[in-house]
Amino acid sequence: MAKRISLLTCCAVLALIAATSRLAAQAGVIRGRVTDSTGAALGRVSVTIEALGARATTDDQGNYEFRSVPAGSHSVRVRLLGYVPLVVRVSVTAGQPTRQDFALRTQPIALSPIDVVVGSRARHTASEELAVPVDVYGAEQLLQQGTTETGQILQALSPSINFPRQSVTDAGDIVRPFTLRGLSPDQTLVLVNGWRQHQTALVNNFTYGMGAGSSGVDLNTIPQSAIDRIEVLRDGASAQYGSDAIAGVVNLVLKEGQFTPYANVEAGRYAPDNYPADGTTTDVNGGWGLKLGRGSLALFGEFLDREPTNRAYADAIEDAGTGVADSVNSLGQVVIKRNPVAQPNHHWGDGLEKDVMTMGNFRMPLNEARTSELYTFGGYSFRRGTGNGFRRCAVDCASFITGRAWPEIYPLGYLPEFHPDVTDYSVGGGFRGATHGWSVDLGASFGHNDFKYNLRNTLNVSLGPCLDPAAPCAPGPDGILGTADDPGIPNKTAFYAGQLTREEFVTGINVAKALDLGLRAPVNLALGASFRRERYQLLRGETGSWINGGHLSPDSAGADGIWGTADDDSLTRGGSQVFPGIAPSDESNSHRTNVAAYADLETQLTPEFLADVAGRFEHYSDFGSRMTGKLALRYQPSRQVTLRGAASTGFRAPGISQEYFSKVVTNVLAGKAVQVGIFPVSTHAARVLGAKPLRDETSVNLSGGFAYSPTSNVTLTADYFYIKIDHRIMLSGTFSQDSTLLILADSGITGPGGSSIGGLQYFTNGLDTRTQGVDVTANLRVPQVGGGTLDWTAAVNWTKNEVTRVDPLPPIFNGTGETGLIDTVTWIGITEERPDWRGTLTGQYSLNRFHALARGSYYGKFSSAQPGFCNLCRERYGAKSLFDAELGYRFDQVDLSIGVRNLFDTYPDQPSSTVFDPDCVATSKDCNTNSGVFPWAAASPFGYNGRYLYARASIVLNR
Repeated sequence: MAKRISLLTCCAVLALIAATSRLAAQAGVIRGRVTDSTGAALGRVSVTIEALGARATTDDQGNYEFRSVPAGSHSVRVRLLGYVPLVVRVSVTAGQPTRQDFALRTQPIALSPIDVVVGSRARHTASEELAVPVDVYGAEQLLQQGTTETGQILQALSPSINFPRQSVTDAGDIVRPFTLRGLSPDQTLVLVNGWRQHQTALVNNFTYGMGAGSSGVDLNTIPQSAIDRIEVLRDGASAQYGSDAIAGVVNLVLKEGQFTPYANVEAGRYAPDNYPADGTTTDVNGGWGLKLGRGSLALFGEFLDREPTNRAYADAIEDAGTGVADSVNSLGQVVIKRNPVAQPNHHWGDGLEKDVMTMGNFRMPLNEARTSELYTFGGYSFRRGTGNGFRRCAVDCASFITGRAWPEIYPLGYLPEFHPDVTDYSVGGGFRGATHGWSVDLGASFGHNDFKYNLRNTLNVSLGPCLDPAAPCAPGPDGILGTADDPGIPNKTAFYAGQLTREEFVTGINVAKALDLGLRAPVNLALGASFRRERYQLLRGETGSWINGGHLSPDSAGADGIWGTADDDSLTRGGSQVFPGIAPSDESNSHRTNVAAYADLETQLTPEFLADVAGRFEHYSDFGSRMTGKLALRYQPSRQVTLRGAASTGFRAPGISQEYFSKVVTNVLAGKAVQVGIFPVSTHAARVLGAKPLRDETSVNLSGGFAYSPTSNVTLTADYFYIKIDHRIMLSGTFSQDSTLLILADSGITGPGGSSIGGLQYFTNGLDTRTQGVDVTANLRVPQVGGGTLDWTAAVNWTKNEVTRVDPLPPIFNGTGETGLIDTVTWIGITEERPDWRGTLTGQYSLNRFHALARGSYYGKFSSAQPGFCNLCRERYGAKSLFDAELGYRFDQVDLSIGVRNLFDTYPDQPSSTVFDPDCVATSKDCNTNSGVFPWAAASPFGYNGRYLYARASIVLNR
C-alpha cells in the first residue's frame, strides 16, 4: 500500500509542477510596505490574502510581497500586536505588479485578547521584546503538522512539550494531558484569550510519561481551526497569572474579525511495514468571520473520526482451554492457529475516537474610535472514545488475570472496554475600554468538564453467570440465594459506572496605565483582582457496576470444580471488571473559592535596560494564603544582542480533584490484578495510614539566556532554567503488604459493596524535586533559493528531573514491610519517563503556489517501569529520530497537500531487561510486555503506530 501511495504522490507532484508555469501567466504580484502612523517601518507584520490562503511577513524594512496572485479583486489584511488591523481591497492585473502600502495606528485597548503575549502585562508588539522566553506559533504552522490534535501539534512544534500516547491506562486512553519541561500537566497554566482554562475532571492514576495523580487541561477540546496562534511562555509566572504556572504558561489566541468562510478536509491512515494498515482518520473543520455592524462574530467547527490502531502481538500463552496455544513468530504474528481465540487478543494502541468541537469569538466596539467594546468567546465539545484494559481470560493468558470470566457469558474470555462520553464547554466575556488614561478589562468565564464512565465487554463477577433479569443468581452478603439480602439484579455485559464533573467560575478586573514617575520612560502599571469558585463532583454508577453480589468467583469452586462442596473458597470480586463503578460511599459534591490580587510594574530604565517586577497574593478557602513575586530583566546592548533573566517564586494549590477524588480501580501490579483504593486524605481510610491534609506546592524559578540576531534573517536564542519545587503533590505508592491489608481490614476499610481491597493510595505532599535544563532555538530565512524562499527552524531542549527529598513513612507502617512513601515506579515516572533530550529541525520552502515542508524530530533516551508496575521493572529505552514531509500546491481557492509522518516507520525500543523480579515472578521484560503481547515501550513520547500518510485540502468557500 505504501508503494502505491508513494507512486501517486510522485505523479501528483509532477502534475502540480507542470501546471505552475501555465497558471503563473494568469497571475500578478502584490507588494508594498507597512509602517506606523509616523512612517516608521514595522517588521514581522502578518499580511494575508485569506481567500487564497496566502500569508507573508514583513521584513525589518516593513516590506512584503505576494507572487502569482490571480487577476481580480482581493481583500488583503495586515495585523500586528498592539495595532489596529486593516483590510484593504486590492485589484490585481495579470502580468503586472500592484503596490499597496499600509499605515497602522496603535490599538487604544491595551488588554485586547488578540494582543495578549504571555510573559508581560505591558504592551509589546513581538515576543522578542520580552524579558522572558516566549514561543509564538501561528495558524499556518499549526496547519502543517499532519494532525488536528492540538496537543500533538504543540509537541511537534515545541521540544519543551511532551504529549505521550497512552494505552491500557483506563480513561487516560481517551483524555491525554501534555507536560511542559518535564513537570506534571497541572504545573502548566493554560489560557484561552488570556483567561484561565478549566482542567479536566479526570485524575491520571497511572498514565505514562508523567507523575500519577495529576489533572491537566485537555487541549483537544478546542478546534485547531479556531486558533490564530499559540503562545508558550517557558518561565515560571505564578506572580503574574496565579496558581499552576510553575512550569510556564500556554495561551491559545482565537481568530477574530471578518474573514471569508473556509473548510479544511484531512484524511489519513497508518501504513506500517509489519502491521495491517489501520487508524483511518477523517477530519473536517472550518470557520467563518461575520461582520456585525462595527463588530464581528467568528464561528468555528470541527468533526473528527479516528479509527483504532493495534500494535499488540499475538498471545503465545493462551490456549482457551484446549491445552494448545497458537504458534507465534518473532514479529508477534500467528504462524499456526490452534485454538478459537481471535488474535491479537489484547489491544496496544490508539482507541476509537469521535469528536465534535465548536468555538465562537465575538467582539463589538461600542464607539467609532474603538476605545471600548464588549466581547465574548466560548465553545462546546463532545467526545466518544474507547480504551481497553487487560484481557480477562476464561482459562489462562498472558495478563495473569483469571477467575474473572464466567464461561456461560464469555466462553473464550473477553477484553473489557472503556466507552466514555466526555463533554466540555466554556464561555467567557466582558467589557473592555479606556477611561482617564486607564485601560480596563472587566469580565468573567465559566468552564465545565464531565467524564461519564461507560463500560462495555465487561461483567460483575459477584453477580454470577446469570444475565436473565427474571432469574438473578447473586446470593448477597450471606451467600445464600433466595434470602432477603439478595441484590435481585442480573449480571450485565455493559455498565454505566459513574461520572466525574469539574467546573470553574472566574470573574476579574484588570487595569493598566502608563505612569510618568520621573524616570526616563513611562512606567506601565497593571493591577488586577479576581474571584474563582471551583466545584468537583463524583456521581455513583448503576448498582450493578459497584455492588458485591456475594457470588463466589469462577475459580472459587475448589479442587473438585463443583460449587457448594467443602473445598469451595470464599473469594468474591465485586464491581464491574476493568473499572469498579463509583459507589455511593465515593459520591461527593465539593467546592472551594479563591480570591487574588496582583500588581505589575514594567519600564525601560535606559534605552538598553528593561525591568519588570510583579507580586501576587492569593487566598484559598481550603488551605490558606500565598504570596509570590517575580523580577525579570532584559538588557539589549545592541540591535543584534539581547540578554534576559528572571527570578520568581511560585506555587500550585492542591487540585480540587486531588482533595476529593475517591475510587477503587483495578490495577495490575507485578503481574497480579489488584483492587486498589484511592482515598482522599480527609477520609478514615487515608488517615488510618498516616495521610496529612494537603498544602500547596511552592517553587523557586530561575532563568537566564540571550537572543542573538546577526542579520535580519537569522535569530538564535538560548535559555537556562532551574525549578525547585517543595511539597510536590502526587499519589503515593501502592501500600499492599499483607500487614498493611490487615490494618485496613481491622479498621473496617473495604471496597465497593464491602469487597476487600488489595492496596491503598492517597495524595501526599511528600517529596521535593529539582528540574533544570536548557532551551535553544534558531531561525534562518533564505529569501532566494531557486526563485523561492526557504525557512529553517531548529529547537532543542534538555531537561533533567531529580527527586531531592522524600518524607519518611508514617509510623503506622513500622514493621509492615512497606518500602517507602513512593515506590520505584513513581520515582522513575518523575525523573526518567520523559526524554532527556528533544529536538526538531524544520525546513519550509515556498515558490509561487508551491510549498513544501521537511521536519526531523529527535527523542532522547528515557526509562520506565510501566506497565509492569514492579520494583525491578526498570527498562531503559534508546533515542530515536523521526522524519516528516509535506508537499502542497495552492490553486485559486483550494490548497492541496499530501504528507507523511514518521516516514521511515520508526518505533521505540522493545523492553529487553532480563532482571528477575520476585514479586512479578518473571523478568522485567516479561512484566513490561505482558508476556510478549505489549511489544513497544509504553511511555514512548511519539507512540508506536508507525508511518502515517495523509492528504489535506484547505478550501475557500467563496470569494
